[in-house]
Amino acid sequence: MDWLIGILLLLVGGIIGYFVAKFVNERKLLTKADAASEQTAKELMVQQANNHIQESKQIAQQLVQQAQTMNEQINAYEQLIINMNTAEDGTSLSYFGEHAAAYLRHNSTKQSRDKAVTEFQPLDFASQGSGLFSGTEEKKAK
Repeated sequence: MDWLIGILLLLVGGIIGYFVAKFVNERKLLTKADAASEQTAKELMVQQANNHIQESKQIAQQLVQQAQTMNEQINAYEQLIINMNTAEDGTSLSYFGEHAAAYLRHNSTKQSRDKAVTEFQPLDFASQGSGLFSGTEEKKAK
């Protein structure tokens, strides 16, 4: 009987040891899987950060190029204004294009107004009282 109890205890200890080893082994596998998933998440975040940095650099370069273009345009406009102010003929900014303005300047005949000589002034501006404005103020009775 002593032998039987010893064998039963050995058998029960082996079964318990098997389940404990299985539990510990599963826990290690889960830990390794979690570490691997964390590693892939970190790699993904690093890759996304690198993409974000590259896109940010491209946007910054485009902004610098647009700012340079805008500065060149402002400088050209400023130079045009300076040249216009120092020009002797006093030309102003052309509403039409360069070619259209030259065409209109050479092909248009200037109409000169003939000043009509009048023999009398209009009544509103006559030196005498015209009747519209007599120059006296009437007082109304209350």
